Amino acid sequence: MPLLDEKSIAMRKSISAIIHQFRKADTESCVGLHFTLNVPEVHVIEFLGDTGSHMMRELAEYLLVAVNSMTNIVDNLEKKGFARRVRSAEDRRIIQVELTDEGNRVYHDIVSEELRLCRQMLGTLTADEQDIFMVLMRKIARGGKEVA
Repeated sequence: MPLLDEKSIAMRKSISAIIHQFRKADTESCVGLHFTLNVPEVHVIEFLGDTGSHMMRELAEYLLVAVNSMTNIVDNLEKKGFARRVRSAEDRRIIQVELTDEGNRVYHDIVSEELRLCRQMLGTLTADEQDIFMVLMRKIARGGKEVA
């Protein structure tokens, strides 16, 4: 087996382990501080908190779900008081989804938990290794976008 294939297998396993740790953090956010949320709702709150308001179609594309599934997710977030739909003043046909004040509070709690996990992971490296790791992660992330 070529060396690049062996390294790709090892990389896949490492990335899977990291993803698992983030999924676990998401699940803990759902059942911990914000037990009323499910994982897709956490992801919507994170996306809206990171990037601002979006149309339903954009949220569905981000979560890789059908728009009708996204409608149910947003309906639930509205019922829970974490998100709201806002009709555009310029074009009444356009409806954006945004976080409420409570949704922003939840967003900050979720991000705090994820940053704790990142600090824990990076803490296993020296300062120089952390710098090298971040350079390599950004480079790998860019390379993955080119393939997708």
